[in-house]
Amino acid sequence: MQLDYSAEARKLFAQLGLESGELAPNHRDLDALWQDPLTGGVIFVGNEVAAKQPARVFKELGITHVVNCTDDMPNFHEQASSNAPKYLRFHIAAHGRISASEDKLVTFMDSLFSFIDSALAGGGNVLVHCLAGAHRAGTTGCLLLMYKEQLSPAVAVRVAKARRPIINPIGNLPSLLERFDKLRHTERWARWQSAAQQAHETRMAKTVTDEADAEMEAQLVRQIAQERKHNGAKEAASRPRNADLKTAWAEAERERIEQLARMTMGQRAAL
Repeated sequence: MQLDYSAEARKLFAQLGLESGELAPNHRDLDALWQDPLTGGVIFVGNEVAAKQPARVFKELGITHVVNCTDDMPNFHEQASSNAPKYLRFHIAAHGRISASEDKLVTFMDSLFSFIDSALAGGGNVLVHCLAGAHRAGTTGCLLLMYKEQLSPAVAVRVAKARRPIINPIGNLPSLLERFDKLRHTERWARWQSAAQQAHETRMAKTVTDEADAEMEAQLVRQIAQERKHNGAKEAASRPRNADLKTAWAEAERERIEQLARMTMGQRAAL
């Protein structure tokens, strides 16, 4: 019989004093679990309160992707706007049913890891959440530490708890950590990892290319602006000279007319 993780979360709330309004000193709605050394993207693990924050808070935190580890909690900002974060529902509690075979387990893990890799490659931050941010999201965070840092299940749990103390894989969740640990030593996983690495490098290369294209475009815009400024200065500098030439020509013409006026008819005819 599967454990009711939402009920376990409510028990944890009571232990943390959430019902009385007195929070445990080390409890936060979300905590940073891991940061990508190349892009700076961060994986956060949090609870329902973090997931329900206004979209502007997500923007301030740079959260572009959300992993919902429950089967019943809504994706709160999914329909918010075109700038809404991308969502993945990762029903970790049902892993035994969803990913019974090795191939299905690879597919199950791929859905999570590819989603996370895509977010981090673009420098975005990810919120992994459940109701309390302790059991389902916490175990998902442990999986991500195992994946990113090649940690054993035991070490991943210790590292995760050091960064978010309430993380606690219980029920059938520890077995998923063990299953993934065994999967990592199979040929099937090696093929997946090779393909995932290639996809990641392609995304990174595209990012670098896009940044280079953007820089070239910016340089071109700056060059055009400088040329316009230079041409404008040349035009402005030429205006006084043109005016002076017109004035000199007008004066010369007026002087010529005056000279003609002073001439006799014979002198004009001689011209």
